[in-house]
Amino acid sequence: MEQQTFTDVIELIFGKLQVRYGAAWLRQWDGVDMNLVKSDWGSELLGFANNLEPLRYALRHLPERCPNVGQFRAIANGCPLPQFKQLAAPATDPAVVAEQLARQTEIRKAITPREDGKEWARRIVARLKNGDTSISRYAAMSARMALGMEAKL
Repeated sequence: MEQQTFTDVIELIFGKLQVRYGAAWLRQWDGVDMNLVKSDWGSELLGFANNLEPLRYALRHLPERCPNVGQFRAIANGCPLPQFKQLAAPATDPAVVAEQLARQTEIRKAITPREDGKEWARRIVARLKNGDTSISRYAAMSARMALGMEAKL
């Protein structure tokens, strides 16, 4: 089967509208080059080129009077979204689930920091207790504040 172009789709729409509305459809474009009209409809409906279902919907829901391209597009935009069935969850093997949980627990333990982030402060306070005088007053004060030994400023 030959692939339809969007121009072919517009031709089919015009054919359907001509059959449905007859002379009223043709009078609507009296004195206007029909190729220009089709080109205008093609450019206005180009957003539906990859999904023709809204155009089919519009053709199934035509109004009593001849629509213009804006009205036809509005009808097409009213096309309901497709309904998809939700797939059932795949069956799981309890042994595989247990194995994966164990692996994740091991990984979590491996990446958990072994220090609480205040070891630096403990080292400085220990050096101060041992009489180290090379530590600045600011470093000493910061270490004591980090450990809650001194009020924060």
